Amino acid sequence: MPKQVLIATVGSFGDLHPYLAIAIGLKQRGHSVTLASSAMYREKVEGEGIRFVAIPPLMADIEHNPEIRRRAMSTFDGTRYVVQELFLPPIEEAYRILLAEARSADILLGSLFALGLPLAAAKLGLPYLNSALQPAAILSIYDPPLVPQMPLLPLLPPALLKVIFNGMQHLNGFLLKKAFELAAKEGLPPSAVPRLFGHSSPHGNLILFSKHFMKEQADFPQPATMCGFPFYDKLDASLPSLDPDLEAFLQAGEPPHVFTLGTSAVMDPGRFYTEAHKAVTHLKKRAVFLVGRANYEEYLPLASDSVFICRYAPHSLLMPRAATNIHQGGIGTTAQALRAGKPMIVVPYSHDQPDNARRCVQLGVGLTITRKRFKASLLEEALLATPKCSELARSLGLLIQSEDAVAVACEKIEATQPSPRKI
Repeated sequence: MPKQVLIATVGSFGDLHPYLAIAIGLKQRGHSVTLASSAMYREKVEGEGIRFVAIPPLMADIEHNPEIRRRAMSTFDGTRYVVQELFLPPIEEAYRILLAEARSADILLGSLFALGLPLAAAKLGLPYLNSALQPAAILSIYDPPLVPQMPLLPLLPPALLKVIFNGMQHLNGFLLKKAFELAAKEGLPPSAVPRLFGHSSPHGNLILFSKHFMKEQADFPQPATMCGFPFYDKLDASLPSLDPDLEAFLQAGEPPHVFTLGTSAVMDPGRFYTEAHKAVTHLKKRAVFLVGRANYEEYLPLASDSVFICRYAPHSLLMPRAATNIHQGGIGTTAQALRAGKPMIVVPYSHDQPDNARRCVQLGVGLTITRKRFKASLLEEALLATPKCSELARSLGLLIQSEDAVAVACEKIEATQPSPRKI
């Protein structure tokens, strides 16, 4: 029976694309879907035939403010800043919009920072499906994340980690104070406010990363559905393709090293591209730099017969043709790099990126260099060493290519029974 599904997500393309992939999958299966996100994504979402609703914050304003970009990508304070100073201030406005939309929905699906959606679900008594895009969002005591503020967590025993993680949950009251105030105003219990990390919904929890990236652990939120990575990386609703000039460059020589900072870190690249240019020039290697829209004119002078400068290219089409993929470790970029089956070098900036980088190294598919230490000499050493990761990278790529995360997620949504609405 067709369902009315409301999906909400806030953040960058890395936060939008997995849910857009699921929305498209649901639409193809005959369901009615509304996707709520920042207004700047309207054209992309509606281009796919998905009904769109705008909710704050305005990501376009964030993208064009250099100071906000810098603070959002801070290694140690970036996550707190994004949550408390970007996503939480407009939570009541987002909640009111989502509450109105949810009145005609059967099932709600939200991303980690779409904090107004679980409140709307609690207000109306609707089933809410929680989701986790990355391992760091779960806080497993059996496979803990690497957190920049607490780098020793992966080395600690489960018993001690349980105490630490329980203590960390008390931070919710501080970090999400505005959400708790809104819940009280709406007559909702404090339990209606999701835990910032390690949240669980009794209706279901979609794990939107591959079981080959992190195995399911005994303390995963239950009931858990391991879906895999839902892939979408088109610039718009047209068929994905490479720029003709980029295609010509790829065909003109040996596979290049591909450098990208995704859609968040690229707004505060620092010396990433300049050091990369020094390294590939010294090694006399070909390279492709995906530098983003805002940075294109700045980095265009780096272009040469061996270095191609590009605003954007679908990772799914470019990364499989690379010698090595060098990226920031955002979960969307990491997923594409893993599926490409080529070795990688991860240069983590903030948020979940250090943990994603660590997992890639543990899997034997790549190396990592911290943002602080990133320079041409270390990059040269890493580029010369990555061929040893080629076979493991190829094998893992085949495993991830065999997964169909969108189908698994859609099946779980279809199996979720709507609840009687509260008046």
